[in-house]
Amino acid sequence: MPKLPREIVQKAFDYLANITPPTQKISEVRVEELQPFQPFTKERDNFWKVVLSFDNVGHYPFDKKREYKEFKVSEEGNVIYMKSVDGK
Repeated sequence: MPKLPREIVQKAFDYLANITPPTQKISEVRVEELQPFQPFTKERDNFWKVVLSFDNVGHYPFDKKREYKEFKVSEEGNVIYMKSVDGK
């Protein structure tokens, strides 16, 4: 059953939260892009492209940088991949 856009975004966020090491802190998470797309393959599956940005905080509050991650999420809510992208 297809998921709602907010559920797709939540799946991407959950994936990010689960793979982030405990020594790293992420904050100020924002949805930068959400786009449904169908691949140019023989597969009939639809996917969502989700771009999340967040502050990656180091050991000190001034030690942070903005990061952007792109996720490919299936209609069912499974994360297919995650990759770093440049912020715009």
